[in-house]
Amino acid sequence: MVFLDVLLPVVLVAGCGAVVGRLIDRDPAILTKLAFYVLTPALLFYAIYSQPISTSALGTVFLFVFVFHGLLFAGGYFGTGALGLERDTRTAATLTLSMSNTGNYGLPVLLFAFKEAGFTLGLLYILAHMAFQITFGAGIASWRKGTSAWQLPLNLIKVPWIYAFGLALLLKATGTTLPEPLLRPIQLLYQAAIPTMLLLLGIQLGQVRLRGVIREAIPLTLVKLIVPPLLAWGLTAALGVHGLLRSVLIVEASTPAAVNSLILSLQYNRRPDLASSVVFLTTIGSLGTMGLLLTLLT
Repeated sequence: MVFLDVLLPVVLVAGCGAVVGRLIDRDPAILTKLAFYVLTPALLFYAIYSQPISTSALGTVFLFVFVFHGLLFAGGYFGTGALGLERDTRTAATLTLSMSNTGNYGLPVLLFAFKEAGFTLGLLYILAHMAFQITFGAGIASWRKGTSAWQLPLNLIKVPWIYAFGLALLLKATGTTLPEPLLRPIQLLYQAAIPTMLLLLGIQLGQVRLRGVIREAIPLTLVKLIVPPLLAWGLTAALGVHGLLRSVLIVEASTPAAVNSLILSLQYNRRPDLASSVVFLTTIGSLGTMGLLLTLLT
């Protein structure tokens, strides 16, 4: 029932995108920019504006995200170093192990499994995870390019999600109600965001080629599928997190390797063949691990 009710809708919509990605060899850059600059800010704004948000939940989410993904980042970087892998392979492995597809995979799962309340908590996770990606992810990917570590956090101010998040919190704090002519278009964009994210995920996966790196990708895939759920389960217990927030944190932490890890690998030429293979294989494999997790959590 979990697969039919929660995961099958995700698979079917993403599958439509994958077919398009295979049949039409087009760069989905325009769709990516629309999702990043328009749909996701609207999604973030409306969900937070229309749902109650706990300050303690916000703090817990940010603490969990930076501890959890920081541990995965350190484990990936030093673990691959201990194995004697060359620099580009270490970078690709660290990116795919430490960054998760919390947006166009995790959000639909949360929406179908835990409704609006879980979905809104998932948006907080995404915001914190984006901050992690911009600092740690972009940092390791661009290290050889000579980018100053002091400049990397400044990239955060270029992300429109921050402003949507801040404006929604400001309106809630002041009790301000948006007039209906302004709220309705935001709501329409909010409703369009999830299916667009799933189609974009499918298109990106449909264009992945394993390119003969399957032997390198399988060990990373197994680690990505097994370690994060166990680590998230233990960390939520250590932090004393319970109820819906605990379930949301575990689900988001257990999503497959992020498409953004592939984008960073492509941007800085850090073994994109390996990164794309791990993204593809973890997305397929996560249907089994996520189904098991949701059965235990719901």
